[in-house]
Amino acid sequence: MRPRATILVKLLLAFALPALALFAGFGYVALEVTRADLDAELGTRLEAVAASASTHVRGKYLAPLGPGDEDERAYQNVVAKLAAVSEVTGARLYVFDRAFTSRADSAPGVAIGTRYHQAELDRVELERVFAGGTAASVTFEAEDGRRVKAGYAPVHASETEPEVVLAIAAEAPAAYFARLDDLRRSLVLWGAGLVGVVALATFVVALLITRPVRTLAAAAARIGQGELERPIAPGSRDELGVLAQTMETMRAQLAARDARTQQMLAGIAHEVRNPLAGIQLYAGILRDELAGDERAAHAAKIDREVGYLERVVREFLDYARRPPPEPADLDAGAVVREVAELLAGDADAAGLEVELELPAGPLPLRADPGQLRRALLNLGKNAVWAATEVGERGRAVRLGARAAGGDVELTVWNRGPVIAADLRDRLFEPFFTTREKGTGLGLAFVAEIVRAHGGAIEVTSGPAGAAAGETRFRVTLPARGS
Repeated sequence: MRPRATILVKLLLAFALPALALFAGFGYVALEVTRADLDAELGTRLEAVAASASTHVRGKYLAPLGPGDEDERAYQNVVAKLAAVSEVTGARLYVFDRAFTSRADSAPGVAIGTRYHQAELDRVELERVFAGGTAASVTFEAEDGRRVKAGYAPVHASETEPEVVLAIAAEAPAAYFARLDDLRRSLVLWGAGLVGVVALATFVVALLITRPVRTLAAAAARIGQGELERPIAPGSRDELGVLAQTMETMRAQLAARDARTQQMLAGIAHEVRNPLAGIQLYAGILRDELAGDERAAHAAKIDREVGYLERVVREFLDYARRPPPEPADLDAGAVVREVAELLAGDADAAGLEVELELPAGPLPLRADPGQLRRALLNLGKNAVWAATEVGERGRAVRLGARAAGGDVELTVWNRGPVIAADLRDRLFEPFFTTREKGTGLGLAFVAEIVRAHGGAIEVTSGPAGAAAGETRFRVTLPARGS
């Protein structure tokens, strides 16, 4: 089963996202702090330029001027001085009154009386200017799309008359935004690099964690399938190494317990089989001695029941031993034909025919021939018994094999009693049976064989007519072995 959230995804969520969030927060703060510092620096510089330029302007000569007075000598002198300062500083300089109308401007073509709408938006700052202080505007976007900032300073009536009659502005583009754009690009590049480094480190760490985890998962799967011979190497000295060592201890204990169990079962089987053989021998002698006597039937029943007990002991012992498969290259179709031949005697006695559905050519498969044959034979015998239960005759049992992608699919089909849906999931449980004298180990042993080969087994059953249903056991095995 594929995990919904891998360790790599979890580590990325735990490390990469917080690192990216922290760096993004740092970048945002750095940009804002830098912008505020550069904005304040530009405002201070423009205030200084405006204050310096105001010393060259005598407000009492400009204040009385009105539209059409651009030819006045006082106006021309102020404009020339403003243009000279503008050329040196790179800022636009203009003088205006309390009504925000122009009195002089370093930009050509600006007539006296032109209204400065941006200055109107800086009423609060200009109140400080007309009170004798300096101020800077907020950064705004000019008509040409450039970001611009202005610094304001008061214009006194004259050098000896401190009355503030006008205000002067030094306006310049906020060139620091280009520097902010460069800083933003640098932060984005550094952030991408940081994410890449964190992602790479996370991938490496996840790889170092998931490899031993997958190894341990595979070892746990082998132990679950009963393969207890292969040891589990610790691999490391960290917590995963401790887990591997613990699993190795568990494997060794299970192997030892399994060995003891098999020895015990072998002893029990030996002890039980000996008296069973004696009982069967004497039952046979008694049957011969009572030949022709009505009591001979009782001796036959004893013999039959002893045979049943011997079969129970044999199946129980075979299931408990669970020998590991010894894979070999074989033809799946040939194995199915062999099983059909072994079933022929039981099928003929029940009046049944065993059909075959096999490909024209060989069907390569790597599996243990003996175990595979035993599993199919068990399923085939069950199919014959099921068909006999409902009195079916003729073609009521079918064995098949076919290629299914990279797998080989083996099927055993029969007409017989429908297996209820609530019973199908329990068919492969040990000791579960619907027969009066079944051991419940045959299908469990089949499932063990299939799982040991890395395959899967499923059963479907449904009605096919008034008298009987159809049941299909499908065994899927990897063609190249597990």
